[in-house]
Amino acid sequence: MNAKQMATFKNHLEEKRAELLARVRAARENETAGASENAADLGDRALSTVTRDLSYRLSTGERDILKRIDAALDRIEEKTYGECLNCSKKVQQGRLNAVPWARYCIDCQELNDQGQI
Repeated sequence: MNAKQMATFKNHLEEKRAELLARVRAARENETAGASENAADLGDRALSTVTRDLSYRLSTGERDILKRIDAALDRIEEKTYGECLNCSKKVQQGRLNAVPWARYCIDCQELNDQGQI
């Protein structure tokens, strides 16, 4: 992978990171606002609880992606970005375009999905 491609992936990862951080902050603000509201009836309280739980789950998933993005940015700095963490072969370009924080090539990702890695 050439320097221009690496720079493009780095910019894309940094943009996605900023977007996710904004979502996590918004989820935390909603969680805090929901906790401070005094719901008038049981239905409102139940809805508030469900909304907080959904917000937490979304932000947890987004935090996981943030960790993967940070790891991908580290690999760019180490000049190992685009190499599969399992077999060290190149991760397919199309896969990196779709999921720039991908850690594995397609074959190894399938193994990971099956719990074999």
